[in-house]
Amino acid sequence: MGRALGALSNLVDEGMGAHDDADGLARQARRLLSLLEDMAGDLAQNHNVRGPKTTRALNSLMETVQQLIRTAAQTADDALTAAEAAEAEEVLMARHYRPVQTATTDAGLLTPSARIHNS
Repeated sequence: MGRALGALSNLVDEGMGAHDDADGLARQARRLLSLLEDMAGDLAQNHNVRGPKTTRALNSLMETVQQLIRTAAQTADDALTAAEAAEAEEVLMARHYRPVQTATTDAGLLTPSARIHNS
């Protein structure tokens, strides 16, 4: 039981870490997209670089970064949902099994007896 609670606790920690990492990636990708948009504007306005190949390449790159933003944001949301579910399960499991653990310890046992032995 203690190992199960520990595993759930680890899932919560890892899920929150994954959320933070994915959220940070989404923020960095948004910044990159903004810089790419600025660069494309600067190339077109100040350097007369606006040919079809360059435009297609920049648009393709920006679309890829936009997809990265969507994927990272969705990953952050999913990781947070998973971490919250693991945390809820950890709380529920602790609430239901803590009395069994306490009774086991109070009785001087290492593990609780099977229900069939208590009939």
